[in-house]
Amino acid sequence: MGKLKSFVITFDNNKDVYQAGEIVSGKLIADVTEGIKARAVRARLHGFAYVHWTESHGTGEHQRTEHYSAEGTYFDQTLTVWGKDLGDKTGENPTLPAGYHEFPFQYQLGKKLPSSFEGGIGYVRYYIKGIIDRPWRFNHTTKCAFTVLDMYDLNKENSAMMQSRNQNSKTLCCLCCASGPIELQAQTDRGGYCPGETVLVKGSLENNSNTRITKTSARIMQTVTFYASGRSTSRLHTLSSAVGLGCRGRTSGNIGELVLPIPAAPPSGLRYCSIINITYVAQVRAHISGPHMHLEVYLPIKIGSIPLTTPYGGFLSSEYGPAIPGVPDNLGAVAAPLPPPPTYAAVTGGGANIRDSSDSKYTRGQLTFAPQYMYYDWSQHPQK
Repeated sequence: MGKLKSFVITFDNNKDVYQAGEIVSGKLIADVTEGIKARAVRARLHGFAYVHWTESHGTGEHQRTEHYSAEGTYFDQTLTVWGKDLGDKTGENPTLPAGYHEFPFQYQLGKKLPSSFEGGIGYVRYYIKGIIDRPWRFNHTTKCAFTVLDMYDLNKENSAMMQSRNQNSKTLCCLCCASGPIELQAQTDRGGYCPGETVLVKGSLENNSNTRITKTSARIMQTVTFYASGRSTSRLHTLSSAVGLGCRGRTSGNIGELVLPIPAAPPSGLRYCSIINITYVAQVRAHISGPHMHLEVYLPIKIGSIPLTTPYGGFLSSEYGPAIPGVPDNLGAVAAPLPPPPTYAAVTGGGANIRDSSDSKYTRGQLTFAPQYMYYDWSQHPQK
């Protein structure tokens, strides 16, 4: 761009994931080949939520498209790192001289912020925009998003320690005859998990019909609900799945142990955001042979950022007994080790384009972004 060879944002220690309440710090770096007349160099830090979707109403020539949108701002702070303060119209504007320039910035995040989230028609987004504010000309801008995490502690949720249980039944009808009921019962090993952990689903079938149940299946379902203008719309996503056992007619049996890994995902509820809500369930389905609707049960679970621990400080897992860490109890069970150090993992499916109406076609920077979440990688940490 002529006089400006490059204009980038870097984070101190390459840290681009922050917990609510931490200080975001870094530098705006400008490589200038020839002096630029400018009011100032500024860093804008913006945190906000936004949703927008459309719906079609009516038919034919009376069909119309309705737009629904909502927005919430958590912070919008502009820091002057060189030159005149915002609103200062006195004196001559300075010249940013040729050369390599680093402009440090830092900003204290609030303690009650929702986790970053990108959901297509809605998102919670945090970014920094570097601005070279030029009089009577287009500004030079560069942009970079970063992740904020709300540290949702599962140990503060009573339901997280408890199994999630449910059951359902149905009767098959063939012409004027009804069969005996089919019953499906299922439960998870507990109610709360963190990304990197696994949900263990067990259950049983009682098939009093003559029809075969070909298999059972389970999946973790994420439901994202967006709110605007007194209306809502939802999107469902499958995070992981597994296949279990079925049974013949007039028999019963267990569905097996269905293991469902939790991938990188935002915490349940998306606390502190009033226009987006996120819930998770383990759906268990009995697949019934023939032209019959399948039988399903839903097991609500919570996904958090801080994993459950035992009263002795060990990590809670269905594989371990209630013992003191490293010490066998009188039944020979050994308590779980402490969890592996958390890492950060990006959500799957690629990144979102963070360019918005405040950007020009000349805005530089990292304009594709995928939020990262706490992830406890047991594959790199021995569990026994």
